[in-house]
Amino acid sequence: MTKFFKATNDQMFKAIFTSKKNKNLLKKLIIVSLNNVLNINLNNLKILSSEIPKTNIHIKGKTVDILAETKNNILNIELNSNYYPTLHRRNAAYIFSKYAEETKVSEGYYKMKTFIQINYTKGLGKKQRAYEIYTLKNKHNDKEYIDNLIIIEYNIDKIKDTWYSENRKLALIAALDAEKEELNKICKGDEYMELFKKEVKRLNENQKFTAFMTNEEEEEKLKNTLAFHAKEEGERIGERKKGLKVAKKMLERQMKLQDIAEITGLSMKTLENLK
Repeated sequence: MTKFFKATNDQMFKAIFTSKKNKNLLKKLIIVSLNNVLNINLNNLKILSSEIPKTNIHIKGKTVDILAETKNNILNIELNSNYYPTLHRRNAAYIFSKYAEETKVSEGYYKMKTFIQINYTKGLGKKQRAYEIYTLKNKHNDKEYIDNLIIIEYNIDKIKDTWYSENRKLALIAALDAEKEELNKICKGDEYMELFKKEVKRLNENQKFTAFMTNEEEEEKLKNTLAFHAKEEGERIGERKKGLKVAKKMLERQMKLQDIAEITGLSMKTLENLK
């Protein structure tokens, strides 16, 4: 049976929403996602490079899912296919990197753009709220610390479970995690939703794309398997020794240094010395 890749797959998500011909679909996703927060003008929406520049050679490079800008806003959109304890720290690092970059090029702090990060996250569970809005505020009196940073997180599990009865306006977000048969039900009758369904199916029928996806998935499985064994072994011989041993195995399999560093916690310098 041929595997069907949903839009909660990172590469599928980016292939759909960063395509120039699908800019209106990206606009629709942003409008749906900001509906409960604020209205922004998307007429001059521009998709930027997803690579966030390093500030020095010792900082690991960051690649975000979607980075875009308008006249007054910077938009960072992240698809999180699973939740883990440090996820919010990782995503915060992305938007704070862009914030810091803007402070360097802006004519003055008063002219800085508003920074908006939109997260679509699986793994939060159906008991959590459909979405949360985060800003920097005083915890005692709700006084805003800065007025140009907003982080929104959408709980895909909850939205998919209640898209018809409670969250119909968020149906496009529910569709991100839809199987082939579910797409027809969720997307029926809406122009943008039908376009989204068409793109998901088109990419799934593209043999070159699915072959790439399958290879990447196998790489991810290998990475996860090695990480699992690293954890087990680490309980016995200690984190440092475990990291070195697993790193050597990963190097033998020619995995990327950046991925090895992320899994083992070892520095790039240590990994270079192991080669």
